[in-house]
Amino acid sequence: MFSIVIPLYNKEENISKTLASVQEQSYTDYEIVIVNDGSTDNSVKKVEEVNDHRIKLYHKKNGGVSDARNFGIEKAKNPYIVFLDADDLWKPNYLEEMALIIQEYPEAGMYNCAHSVIYKGKAYDMDHDIKRGIIENYFKTCLTHVIAWTSATIVRKDVFDKVGGFPVGMISGEDVYTWAKIALQYPVAFHPDSLTIYIKQDETIVGRSNKKDNCKESWQDLFQEGNNDVNKYIAMKAILKGTRYAWGGYLSESRKIEKDFKYINDYSDVQHSWKKLYLLNRTPAFVKKMVLAYKQAVVKSNKSAS
Repeated sequence: MFSIVIPLYNKEENISKTLASVQEQSYTDYEIVIVNDGSTDNSVKKVEEVNDHRIKLYHKKNGGVSDARNFGIEKAKNPYIVFLDADDLWKPNYLEEMALIIQEYPEAGMYNCAHSVIYKGKAYDMDHDIKRGIIENYFKTCLTHVIAWTSATIVRKDVFDKVGGFPVGMISGEDVYTWAKIALQYPVAFHPDSLTIYIKQDETIVGRSNKKDNCKESWQDLFQEGNNDVNKYIAMKAILKGTRYAWGGYLSESRKIEKDFKYINDYSDVQHSWKKLYLLNRTPAFVKKMVLAYKQAVVKSNKSAS
């Protein structure tokens, strides 16, 4: 029933535990499609040490996580694609519970569940009040809740034939963009139980601020005339990208996003995000460099302390 797609790039410290969480599943009708995306550490060796005939290990030149996921989808033999990052974990009943909700709501194109977060050794459950079943308004709900997180997402394989795969070359938010594409065309079903575990790392804008997307896809493509919930959601995501561009010095790209999504000012509850981008686009470059240097120093200090 399931094809589990795991992109693998330099996760030698995590992949064994991740695979163990798959092997501990109470539901066993699955294959494990691991796509080695040009790892340079011992990740592949760790996989090869796992004795499981359901593992199919493929090797390809490094092309990024979207390219690796698309490759895995292409190789998958089963009708439902289950995504799992190489450093996340599943609870033993994840696949069993999701198989039940697929049976209950076969019309859905995507299935998600709540998840737990482990950050600096402490566990946190996803805080939500979402009921089991089809999400009534995916985009409105996503403004206040996390519905689709990659390692807690299952998609019918035939859905990708219609909407296309992940956007290769999108530096950040490639998964969120893909879920939005799917939600525009298919119902989304949700399981309220926390069935997966996200191992959260320190996040910073520093690492990706010096890169820009190299793909044809953009959030502007998803604009829906007259659909306020969709347009508010994509504007929020696009402005996050514009903020990253502004920090990285790509002012022409950032100001285009500022212009294209100025309509977000019509929504009083989220207009502050556009105003922040507006101000950031007019902040002198030397000031932004000083702030980035400070953030880099803080991240380095935190890593040294841990």
